[in-house]
Amino acid sequence: MEPVFAYQYPYEKCMVMKLGLAYPDPDRPGKSKVLMSFDDALAFIRKIDAMTQGIRKIYYLVGWQYLGHDDKYPDYFEVNEALKSPQDAAAADSFRRLCEEAEKYHSVVSVHINFNDAYDNAPSFPDFVRAGALIRKRSGKIHAIETYNGRKCYKICHKTYWESGLFCRQFDRFAQTFPFLVKAGTIHVDNFQCYKNYAPKVSIKEMQDARRKMIAYVYEKGMDITSEFTYKENNLLPNRPIFGLPRDHWKWARQDTVGWIPMTWWRYRETRKELLDIPPEISCGGVFREKRRNQYLYGNMHGEDIIIKGDPHWAEKFLECFATYQVPGHFLNAHRRMAIKGVGASTRCYFSEDIVSYAKHQKITWRGETMKEKETVFLPLVQKEKQWIAYSRTGDARVRRVFESGAAKADIYVITEEGNRYLRTVPVRDGRFYLAIAQKQALLVCFA
Repeated sequence: MEPVFAYQYPYEKCMVMKLGLAYPDPDRPGKSKVLMSFDDALAFIRKIDAMTQGIRKIYYLVGWQYLGHDDKYPDYFEVNEALKSPQDAAAADSFRRLCEEAEKYHSVVSVHINFNDAYDNAPSFPDFVRAGALIRKRSGKIHAIETYNGRKCYKICHKTYWESGLFCRQFDRFAQTFPFLVKAGTIHVDNFQCYKNYAPKVSIKEMQDARRKMIAYVYEKGMDITSEFTYKENNLLPNRPIFGLPRDHWKWARQDTVGWIPMTWWRYRETRKELLDIPPEISCGGVFREKRRNQYLYGNMHGEDIIIKGDPHWAEKFLECFATYQVPGHFLNAHRRMAIKGVGASTRCYFSEDIVSYAKHQKITWRGETMKEKETVFLPLVQKEKQWIAYSRTGDARVRRVFESGAAKADIYVITEEGNRYLRTVPVRDGRFYLAIAQKQALLVCFA
């Protein structure tokens, strides 16, 4: 299986995260509730780079535009002024500097936007009404399917959005306004689901075809699209969510964006055959909504639920999630899935190189050696040579097998948000060494 496009990044090896910046303040109309500024974001990015050993990271900023998250879509042309740095005349200057400075910390900064939602306070809203580019009910009235920030949220008809030329006009303006985001090579398009239009009648299939054209257009500009869900819509799917988002996509429907969207936050309704047939380098993800799958396949940490300004324990929480979820996810992504067997707690996945990952106790074995069990981990950092991550929530001490050939010693460092602190050097004898991990301690083990 090959992707439709040559992706800009190997997402299965990257850390892909969100940073929550702001949302419209419900208590102060016209004001923004700031979660973190651009300067705050850069401070987090610097510390995270130290903790993650300089591996490639991609951050999508949520609430960077207008008054914040879900404000004034489908427009995305103005930077949220509440986020600017004191020394800058405008927030756009602070935003551009953040993107440039982040490169020093092996980090790509881009944005969380939306091609699906439309609010009547958006400057372009009348253009969408005139073009007939909004989903309509059978009565012919435009359909506000959801409500966010106290405003009705209308849905965009992908087919008309594309055929009218409105999508190209909107995205061209975005690319011209923010050339440094085009340089980033990736954007996150939130909730890129397809809806049925009833007046005129437009099928889900027609909407999916238009979505692919939109993705291709963005790719021609030099940018990948990552998105929120694995999209498995069909004509039986209702427009209005019955039990909340995501709408209950059909497990046996074809996954429409495989090869088009390289990474999705929420893996949803995938069959075991899809999990085996679609390799992570074609389509990878963050978190499975079927929680059991997170226990044996792992994935990519979201970040925004942990990276919170004012939380004195954020770094401790981040390190644990990085070590027990992200690192195992990258490790397993580097190996081919061979078979998934068992049900419930007995489920396990067999990988190449004699690796088995078990849901029970969240255990990973490699050639018979236990590499992870619950929150105790000893796994290679696949992006670096001869560097391993060790972590234990409860503390651990044992003799470990060394998988690095020719290693004579292990230099061990404590990982902190300010960088690695040398701890000790341990000899390797007969392919084994003694590794002691203190409670809630993250270690970098470098073999030489």
